[in-house]
Amino acid sequence: MRKTLPPLISLLLVTCMLWSALIVPLEAAPPPGWSGDDNLAFLLELNGTSAYYSNSSHPIPVDLSTNLTMELSIDVGAALKLWSGLFVMKYLAIPIVNQPFEFLGLSLPAGLEEVLINTSFPLLGELGGLNLITGTVEGVFSFVYELDSDPGTNVTVSQNFVLQLGPVGPAALLSVAGLITVGFTITSVFGLLLSLDEFQQGIMAARKMRGAKKASDVGIFPRAVVLRRHPKKDTEKVSKEELVRRVGEAARGGWDGKRCPKCGKKWTPETTSCPKCKLDRQSAVAYFSQDIAEYAPKALNVVKPKSKIPVGRFSRRLRLKPEKGGALAAALTDMGVFQTRSVKTPLMKVALSGMTLSGVYLSWTQVIGGAIPSWLDILLFTCAGLVISVLVAYFMKWLARIPKLGYD
Repeated sequence: MRKTLPPLISLLLVTCMLWSALIVPLEAAPPPGWSGDDNLAFLLELNGTSAYYSNSSHPIPVDLSTNLTMELSIDVGAALKLWSGLFVMKYLAIPIVNQPFEFLGLSLPAGLEEVLINTSFPLLGELGGLNLITGTVEGVFSFVYELDSDPGTNVTVSQNFVLQLGPVGPAALLSVAGLITVGFTITSVFGLLLSLDEFQQGIMAARKMRGAKKASDVGIFPRAVVLRRHPKKDTEKVSKEELVRRVGEAARGGWDGKRCPKCGKKWTPETTSCPKCKLDRQSAVAYFSQDIAEYAPKALNVVKPKSKIPVGRFSRRLRLKPEKGGALAAALTDMGVFQTRSVKTPLMKVALSGMTLSGVYLSWTQVIGGAIPSWLDILLFTCAGLVISVLVAYFMKWLARIPKLGYD
């Protein structure tokens, strides 16, 4: 006698079969180490290691003194047409290998297993015994295919991989890329320090200038003060006698009496006259102003109408010591020949140094830490460094503001 299952159990079995059909994927995953899908699986091996297992934490080591070996195998699961492929390797987001493959609809039958590529090639080698580059390289290999059973629909399968070129850590600095990174870092740091020193000089000059109502209140202009020439040349009627008097006023407020203006002999605060040329202090002030007055005609040629120049450069062009050049600049400003309303601030230098340092930071993370910065990372870091350095520079420029003197 044949037995049958109860209707409820039969319904339950049918339901389980339907759910299992929905849960099981239509396409099985490629075998371990392989990339792609069930229609087109491929195995990309670099130096004998599958690209499938490489990432930023486990890059494939590459010795730049030897060639990089590459083997590519495919396993076709369904009849398809292979259109193209692409092999790309990027260093600091810059492509160093960009090799496209055009298959132009190559028909591959189901069940085909084939080794497409088995080759080796050098990676930028050495220069003078040093590796050209070192650090992390990011790459990708991809295929574009079309199933015969679904014409008109292109499918892309790809595999990313990561290579570690050369040594890691401090040893990575002994490469051309590492030495360039060190060089740029040193240059940027020194450039930034020098720029900040110029800013400090400008701020100190501004403190001396701030609060003055006229140039004679300052005495001797600091080197960082910027002189501007009146745009109308015929408005400047400079009397030598008047210039001597004005320069004398500036000299009395700024001459420190440490060196004789005639022979250059050092004076002590207790000295009433030069021990070498016997020039007394009152005569020294007169000699100081008279000597400076002789440079007035040349000064007007150094600073052309509608031009501007810092006092330090103004003194060098006249071949005057800074105190004499500053006194002459103050006298001409008091007479309305020059005007000053700013001090020299290296705004652009600070901005470029900050931008360069932010970019160099990414190079350090690439060379030493094995990071993989993208173009977006590089752009964001560079822009952030530029914005921060510009804000700092404008703040320091605000600290170096001075009153407007001259042209009255």
